[in-house]
Amino acid sequence: MKHNTWKWFFIRRFLLLLILVSLSESLLNLFYSRIVYPWLEEVFHIGFFMADWEQEQTLGLLIRGVLYLSVTGFGSHFPGIAGVGLQGAAEHFAGSRLTEYLSERTSHMSGRETQIYLMGTALLTIIIIITLLLPYLIAALLFSRMAELHIRQLKEQERQQREEYDRRRNLLLSDVAHDLKTPMTTVAGYARALLEERDAPVQEYLEAIYGKSMQMNGLISLLFEYVKLDSEGYQLKKSRENLWELLRKCVADLYLDFEEKEMEVFADIPEESLWFSVDKLQFERVISNLLNNAVRHNPRGTAVWIKAKEEDETITIRISDNGPVIPPETAKYIFDPFVSGDESRRSRGGSGLGLCIAHKIISMHEGSLTLNQEEEEGSVKSFVIQLQIKEEILR
Repeated sequence: MKHNTWKWFFIRRFLLLLILVSLSESLLNLFYSRIVYPWLEEVFHIGFFMADWEQEQTLGLLIRGVLYLSVTGFGSHFPGIAGVGLQGAAEHFAGSRLTEYLSERTSHMSGRETQIYLMGTALLTIIIIITLLLPYLIAALLFSRMAELHIRQLKEQERQQREEYDRRRNLLLSDVAHDLKTPMTTVAGYARALLEERDAPVQEYLEAIYGKSMQMNGLISLLFEYVKLDSEGYQLKKSRENLWELLRKCVADLYLDFEEKEMEVFADIPEESLWFSVDKLQFERVISNLLNNAVRHNPRGTAVWIKAKEEDETITIRISDNGPVIPPETAKYIFDPFVSGDESRRSRGGSGLGLCIAHKIISMHEGSLTLNQEEEEGSVKSFVIQLQIKEEILR
């Protein structure tokens, strides 16, 4: 993620500054050719060597010019052989066209006038080079400033994410401790009663101890699964599975639970096979969790729908019911672990980790799990799974 952030940041800023620098250089070239050079010619009668140049002004040409002018202007101060050699190198570097142009300009001047002309032209060329370099220098400063601000923003985002992670982790640990404390207190109480009360109903107490122990074991197992899925390096064990058959199996496994609560179940699952790459164990965990929630958190007689379809390269699985809607303040964080310390969750025996784990598993399948609380064909709330088909599926 960070890599993409930096990549697009550099691309956008670089292209923007490149456009601005090119525009600035073009405007400066226009300013010199239309205003500065004619003004020099009119007021000082100086024909600057770039004024009649056919090509667009470039820094390379100006640099060659200033070096040639400097060597020619100071050439007389060097010893004979060194001066001649330096002059020849400068003429070769500048090119014949530039040297011929300057020779024509200075042919009628005396030695002193030629030297003054060359030195003045060299100084003017240096000033022009500096002004042409200004857009690049300003662009570099702006880019470094933007990069510095971007780094600060990323560090601030990381700090906020760290704080949010710590807050959620502390909330998770607090809720785990709370959910473990209640059954542990119950187990300890019944155990003490068995030790101290001779006429205690042993069978009833043992059943209570066993039930609370299983509750703690289930919570610890969920917590372990949550940590495992959230750990770095964990990978799904995918295989080709008949997705529709997996759905039918999950519904069949919970048939007695639905029947016990007198719930009507309507399964709309295609008869044909749909072979798709999933982690069978984890995918079954998601469907079973959603169906279990429909049983646990709805009153007797609630109707439940399981609908599945595949169209437009998208697999959609919808588990709906006509039970009570989830309050908006809870629905907003429904896929977070231990949702908002919901006391009603604890009274129903839920841990709040199931939906978080289901959401994580579907995300690892590059899909989405969402809650939709709009009325649709009799249902009032739906958990919707969507998987994108990125490979050829078998039927």
